[in-house]
Amino acid sequence: MKATKEEIIRLVLPTEDEIEKKTDRKHYRYRDRLKAYALFVSMVALLVLIVVMFRSGNHGDGFGTSFLLKGSPKCQFCDQSQPKFYDDKSYTISIKGASTNASTSTNADDDADAGLDHSVYEDIVVTPMTVTYDYDLYDGQIIFTDPLTETIPNVDFDYAIVGVTSVKHINRDTNEPVSLDEVYLHHIVMPPLNMIGAEVLANDKDTPYVKYPDGYALHVIAEDTPRIHVNAHMLSNKNLAPVQGSLSRAHKECNECYYAPGKGSDCTPEFSGKFACCGDSIACTTGGEQCACATTTEADRSTTTKYRMEFTFLTSLDISKFKRVDHWTFTAPACSVNLNGDSVFKEEPSDNFCFGQSKGTVLDSGGGSLFHQVSEDNVNPYVKTKINVVAPTGGKIVWAQAHLHTGGINATLLLNGVVQCTADSVYGTNSDVATNARNEQNHLINIGTCYDEVGETGIRFEEGDIFTTESFYYGGTDDKRMDGADSAGEHKNVMSYFSLNVDFDGDTKLFTQKRSSIAFWNNLALNAGL
Repeated sequence: MKATKEEIIRLVLPTEDEIEKKTDRKHYRYRDRLKAYALFVSMVALLVLIVVMFRSGNHGDGFGTSFLLKGSPKCQFCDQSQPKFYDDKSYTISIKGASTNASTSTNADDDADAGLDHSVYEDIVVTPMTVTYDYDLYDGQIIFTDPLTETIPNVDFDYAIVGVTSVKHINRDTNEPVSLDEVYLHHIVMPPLNMIGAEVLANDKDTPYVKYPDGYALHVIAEDTPRIHVNAHMLSNKNLAPVQGSLSRAHKECNECYYAPGKGSDCTPEFSGKFACCGDSIACTTGGEQCACATTTEADRSTTTKYRMEFTFLTSLDISKFKRVDHWTFTAPACSVNLNGDSVFKEEPSDNFCFGQSKGTVLDSGGGSLFHQVSEDNVNPYVKTKINVVAPTGGKIVWAQAHLHTGGINATLLLNGVVQCTADSVYGTNSDVATNARNEQNHLINIGTCYDEVGETGIRFEEGDIFTTESFYYGGTDDKRMDGADSAGEHKNVMSYFSLNVDFDGDTKLFTQKRSSIAFWNNLALNAGL
């Protein structure tokens, strides 16, 4: 085990010469980024000034403003409401050592010297809060919103998120839950929450999406989070046209980003399975093209169905009483095996996220694959993915959750080769779109939690420890969880994630300053300034 650990560290971490070279490159990269940022700020200021002039003057229909903004990222669903707090449903919890949770010390003797008493219990007020995201879709439409411009106005005070009790997807007109056979929730990212997929919708009060040991929470600081940014990836499956006579195949190809005409000019056969065939393209986001899966109805942008994502958080204004946690997500398989971006693959398949990625792009995601493909194979149907990551600092895991797509069997988190948690998948059994919300046939609807493994004390790890994420998908057409071979077999654009919420030990400015919780990916050393 020791030899294996040292070999993985050698692969993942660079040599001293490589560090020196990378430091030089990093210095110039930061310098160039500062220059680019200064130029960007100046251009934005000039643009805002011109726009204000156009809007304040008598310029008819505002053509000047429209012309200036043409081609820029657009807010697709701009009229969003602030989070709503339910003070009448507030309640009190008692946390051991709450008054000392802001301390970063892990040494009991140091705390005693400082006069801190972890045996003291303190009452904390918890208030439920809902965040809603409203959006509309015409039949077959696929959206992938730009988080830079797609936002929800936040409140103007700091708060801690101590839990997430539910995530709902409803029809705004009927208030009824939406089936994945009507709208497939590929994912929604809404910092400080990370990747939320279709499997979260079936969680209930007995298995909340997020809960922590006492004294830990996500932090939301008003000063640096005036707006909540939203990356929503939704695909309308309403009135889909059958593919090769199969409606099940139509659902699969729409949801898994297969190439098809009508998904935007940037979606070409060589991009089948990539986000460009799922709405994440210039053609769809700023090019004004209608990007949709084929339907039995005529594509009509004026006729839409109104939907809402609704998140129920448990919050506290006593934010200083909770230790801040950050997201740390491992995404398998690996695109690179070290901090120089060297590939783990000799030849990468063209439909894999890793294919054609520059080293800089791969390193931005920490060296892991944001998505991958599962080939049809009836002889060896079990497909395993894996990534190893060396911890650049110590910390404590207080929450862990896997994220998989249809076809997924399970995901396992290991620490120094020892299994910490294996999360199994659950599939729906109801094929009636009118009644099957939360139990949809041919869909992964739930993934097991790691609450028992995390426990009340969390999982401790140290600098130099090795995390491993492994996942299994099934690529056989005889998948017993699926109804029909046309919905099983090959799966495109799948994800193999394991997300952690961590109280990091790091003593760099990033870890010690007052700020909102943020997300790290895979090898976080460069992005975290370690």
